Amino acid sequence: MDPWILVALVFSVFLMPTAYAGLIGAPWAPTRMASVKKAFDDIEITDKDVVVDLGAGNGAILLEAAKRGARGVGYELSPIMWIVAVIHLFGQKSVRMIYGNFFKKSLPKDTTLIFLFLMPKHMDQVGNYLAAQGVDKKTLVLSYAFPFKGVKTLNIYREKKCAPLYLYDMSTLRFHFLI
Repeated sequence: MDPWILVALVFSVFLMPTAYAGLIGAPWAPTRMASVKKAFDDIEITDKDVVVDLGAGNGAILLEAAKRGARGVGYELSPIMWIVAVIHLFGQKSVRMIYGNFFKKSLPKDTTLIFLFLMPKHMDQVGNYLAAQGVDKKTLVLSYAFPFKGVKTLNIYREKKCAPLYLYDMSTLRFHFLI
């Protein structure tokens, strides 16, 4: 097989969907875990929780949730990052990685916490998506680095060398986005 055809195939299969994921959500960037650990401590994530990560990247958020006994569901559109997350989470029986666009999926009804680290230009779209989901009004939402504009936070976690982590509840998001 011609090496250029092989390069084109690899580009088509892996890099194009990864570029698309960056356009509709965010390119992968690591989440600094100090603020996440602080928020998880404050929220008291336990084995009673279901943590959903929208754009799960390398699976670090889900791994932290699993360490606390929580079940986790991660959505990832980049095939490269999905593979990295599956490897990173290998052996975690309580965590499931779903390859695909979360905008085209329904979140588990028993979700108690939603985590996201997406670009500011997509926050209104994400807010509308979350508001329409069938999760409980007490479900909490953590947004790393970028807030939902005009939506009241329950808390903002700030740790050294970390972007802010904004905490919301679903009832406030629904009120803001379903009006």
